[in-house]
Amino acid sequence: MITAIAMLGFGVGSFAMIIILSTFNGFENIVESMINKYDPDIKITSKGQKTFTHTLELQKQLEKSSDIAFYGQVLEEKVVIKYDQHQEIARIKGVEYSKTKPRFDSIMVLGEFYLGDSSKNFGVFGAGLAHQLNLFPGSPEQVTVYVPRRDVDYNSLDPAASLNTLYLKSSGTFMVNEEIDHEVFVTNLHFAQKLLSYPKAMSALEVTLWPGVDPIEAKHRLSALLGSNWEIKTRKELNEVLYKIFSSEKWFTYAILTLVLFISSFNIFGSLIMLVLDKKRDIGVLKSMGAPENTIFKVFFWQGSYIALIGGGVGILLAMILVWSQQALGWFTIENAIISEYPVELLGQDIVLTLSTIFILGSFISLYPAYKASKTPILAIN
Repeated sequence: MITAIAMLGFGVGSFAMIIILSTFNGFENIVESMINKYDPDIKITSKGQKTFTHTLELQKQLEKSSDIAFYGQVLEEKVVIKYDQHQEIARIKGVEYSKTKPRFDSIMVLGEFYLGDSSKNFGVFGAGLAHQLNLFPGSPEQVTVYVPRRDVDYNSLDPAASLNTLYLKSSGTFMVNEEIDHEVFVTNLHFAQKLLSYPKAMSALEVTLWPGVDPIEAKHRLSALLGSNWEIKTRKELNEVLYKIFSSEKWFTYAILTLVLFISSFNIFGSLIMLVLDKKRDIGVLKSMGAPENTIFKVFFWQGSYIALIGGGVGILLAMILVWSQQALGWFTIENAIISEYPVELLGQDIVLTLSTIFILGSFISLYPAYKASKTPILAIN
């Protein structure tokens, strides 16, 4: 019974570990897929310069790269926006409409991705920013966007003369993550250049790679091609903090579950100690027949390891069945979220990690009982 309880403890612990790690993987995939649709494969900025122009020399260098499918100009800056009685500090992102539309269409939650034409200016707003402004797609009122002018000093008597002011309407709302949703709105590049007084200038080039091209390798090739005056970052490097948060949360959860398994492993310790006491006479008989201490040690050591592996293996198997059924049938749902079902993904490395943890803990906790058994004297036969 004690052995069965020990197996059950490891089974529950390993079951929980696989389920939770798989859920982390699922949520990470959801966030990563949304980031993939917002951020480019590679972003190129100028070192030491806030903005730069798309020169013929730069164009020729980029055309030499066989990794690039296409690229678009981007201009970003902090601005103040006002709608009705609501005013917020935001980040304007001016983009080339035709090159950005395919990426943004998939993250729109309201309205459509439309940035206007030569006669009308439109923008799409992050969900959090739109909520703060109480702004909805198709609203008849215009959004006021203004920024301090760079070519004049501030005039306290006439503050408006120190500002560049333009107007646009909302055509849609997008959702990526909390930071972006509460800060960014996207409009056409010409509008941003006119507002910020940066004619024909940009703050970055957003590069889309051909399918199958490794971003890290493409980054190294572009660095060699463009030289040291340019800063080149992959999508993962652009979201380094987010990836670190996911990684640290996952490992912190793993550490807690490992502690639970470690506590459960004391059931194995108690089981083996009682088994050693119960089998003293049998151990004495084996020793009298010539069994060395090493053989006795291995018998009890491997029994502890097997208890951990069998219990943990059953738990992992049940967890795998549950994860696969969730992927296929979606048993567990989420209310009021952008996804209807709990996302899960089973990774082989998580299974290997869980099995390794179980084996190490089972082996470690079996050392002392196995040692005690090996030191049982032959006189125990009496």
